Amino acid sequence: MWQPFSFYLCNLILLGLNMKVASVVLYLVGLCTLAIEAHSQISHGGFPLPFSELRSAAGSFYEEMPAFDVHEQLRVDSLEYSSLRASNRFAYKFITDFTPSNSGVRFTMADGTRVWRLGIHSARAYSINLLFTSFELPVGARLFLYNPDQTQVLGAFTHLNNSENGILPVSPIEGERLIVEYHEPPRVPFQGKLCIGEVNHDYRGWRSLIEPTADLSSLSCIQPLSCSIAEGDPFAEIGRSVVELIVDGMYYCTGTLVNTTRYDGTPYLLTASHCLNQQFKLKNPDYEKIAGRIVAFFNYNSPMCESPIRGTEEMSMASMKCRAVHEDVDLALLELMEIPPVYYRPYYSGWNATLKHEGEYVCIQHPNGGTKRFSLTDEVQIGDLVITEHEFEKNAFWNVKSWKTGCTAEGSSGSPLYDKENRVIGALTGGNSYCDRPNNDYFYSLHAAWRPDEVASRQLGCWLAPDADEPVLCGGFDPYSNAPAIRLSHVFENGKQDEMEAALYDGSSYQFGLNASGVTECAEAYQLETHAIVHGCYLVTPAVSGRTSPDIEICLYSGDGKPERLLAKQKFSPQVAYFDNDTLLSEKKSLFRAQEHYISFGDSVEVLGTLFVSYRMSGEKSAKFCVYNVKEGGLSSNTAWLRTAEGWGKSPFNTALFIDPVIQYKSGGTANQPSFEDNPIRLHTDRIRKSLYVVLPDAKKTAVLSLYDMAGKLVKRAEWSTLTASIPLPYCPAGIYIANIRYDGKEYSYKICIR
Repeated sequence: MWQPFSFYLCNLILLGLNMKVASVVLYLVGLCTLAIEAHSQISHGGFPLPFSELRSAAGSFYEEMPAFDVHEQLRVDSLEYSSLRASNRFAYKFITDFTPSNSGVRFTMADGTRVWRLGIHSARAYSINLLFTSFELPVGARLFLYNPDQTQVLGAFTHLNNSENGILPVSPIEGERLIVEYHEPPRVPFQGKLCIGEVNHDYRGWRSLIEPTADLSSLSCIQPLSCSIAEGDPFAEIGRSVVELIVDGMYYCTGTLVNTTRYDGTPYLLTASHCLNQQFKLKNPDYEKIAGRIVAFFNYNSPMCESPIRGTEEMSMASMKCRAVHEDVDLALLELMEIPPVYYRPYYSGWNATLKHEGEYVCIQHPNGGTKRFSLTDEVQIGDLVITEHEFEKNAFWNVKSWKTGCTAEGSSGSPLYDKENRVIGALTGGNSYCDRPNNDYFYSLHAAWRPDEVASRQLGCWLAPDADEPVLCGGFDPYSNAPAIRLSHVFENGKQDEMEAALYDGSSYQFGLNASGVTECAEAYQLETHAIVHGCYLVTPAVSGRTSPDIEICLYSGDGKPERLLAKQKFSPQVAYFDNDTLLSEKKSLFRAQEHYISFGDSVEVLGTLFVSYRMSGEKSAKFCVYNVKEGGLSSNTAWLRTAEGWGKSPFNTALFIDPVIQYKSGGTANQPSFEDNPIRLHTDRIRKSLYVVLPDAKKTAVLSLYDMAGKLVKRAEWSTLTASIPLPYCPAGIYIANIRYDGKEYSYKICIR
């Protein structure tokens, strides 16, 4: 029976959407917004009830998970060696049946909102992740998951997360306790359906033991992707395609967003079949069911190269469709339930399914479930992969005999192998490479996976190139190029990401933290080009000592010369799990490991002129928190601000704080979903090849392109009657151009901005 409860907090903030600026931006005239129904784990903002209020009203609401022998589980895991490169199991699965009718507590708010609240305790778990085996919410209902002090909150999950398979996998909450909270308005068309069918107990520490850790020797030769970015961005664009996968709450692999020859934005994800079938241990697996239990993490990157740190974990999507699996070539093609939002910065990699390509070749991966890294080789050869677990087809694998730099590791399975043109030619199956002997890794070839079977569910070709029978190649695609989101960063702009410090004030407190000078707030200033929307911001924080941290609020200001007008604020308070004398504890405290965070403000914060992004601190002076700053003497200008009782003032030395806002300029349009043309022709700029890529609906009619500069001068003309055309633009200077395409008796116009 629902019991009344008087306090209710409702503050729904829509999830912000943003992405990194591309070098060549395509603006399409006459756009229509693609209507997309959300089906993933993307959170839709808002907050659960304050835990302090609930504690007195809820009573005992925890379900205790049974104990199991962790040492025995680790022993069993150690016996399951495989040359395949999927990870070992990291979580123990409990099959459960927790619903609002049989567990937790229920009560009714003063406004009639019904609340179900359930705690789950699994002793000594590093983290807990859940699978809702029944998930269907009415409009207006909201679901949250959080740790006891609400320093880690997932949600709200809403009706937008409903999927056709009726399930929802959720990414891990750190620590041994997790709370589920469900809000349902009084007048809904149907009561929500919720059932927690699986509770997964993390007994390895899938994050806390990876990065950073005391011993990274197994990964020391595999450079973080940020190292390539520091050297001129050769892999920055394709790196946005690569995601980390958690399969069934227990295993991790790597996957890649891939484009289609229609450039239609279908979010296909390429990985390896053995990632889905527990390295061929499952017989007759239900791949559709398994795909529905996968969580993908975007942008899990270290922002630093020389000293890798933990990346942001706030960008994930869950539950996918299985489009194609062929175990004999290790193919697995999935489709995300939703197009990734703009602030995830998705990029759809191009690919080459032929046998003709050139090196140098790069593999971008998530080894050992850690942040994104890369390995390089100059040569690959087609050949056979022979393992005991499964018999593969002959001549189906690209063999890397020796890596020039790096290797692969557990968790790297499914990672892409790119050719010199940054096109995917294969995905990792297995091998025996290690830092001390970087030899013999095998990637199944897209050529072998093209049409090994006539059945659509057992081939790659009909999904990625539905209009081509023979293996072809395809360029990459940025679905938000018409309305890019930008990560502003004075640190990256000045190339100072590896020249950072946590500046001290008096040897025991931080210059940009609570200290004896009375600092309560620190801000970074950004001068905007024009009217912009602020979606969120990144904070990069160092490892700090001590067990306490201040209460933190992230704030956005505008102002003339200094922070003046508060635009928005968002709570941020770090929390971690740790062992103390063999006992796992989880409590609110300072972050003891360096990492990057993303804080969302939704898409409703608008600013013009100067934007100030700050963190406001309150608490004891001994409490510690700060962000990284550029070392004194590293910059000739100063963009950092401090607030004391006397008001705002500039930093005492020239520096920049590692606080990076993510914005969209309104002059380029605001698109939280990708926009595609309302006509049959697809147009895309290929930055790598400096060309304009055009896809026609068929090859039966001739198309004519006329490209004009803003003075009306014809600078390029091309005519073709093939399905696709790649038109070089090597001599076009930066500027705005008008592209007119005449096709099938009609004329279509596009505005192109080349930067």
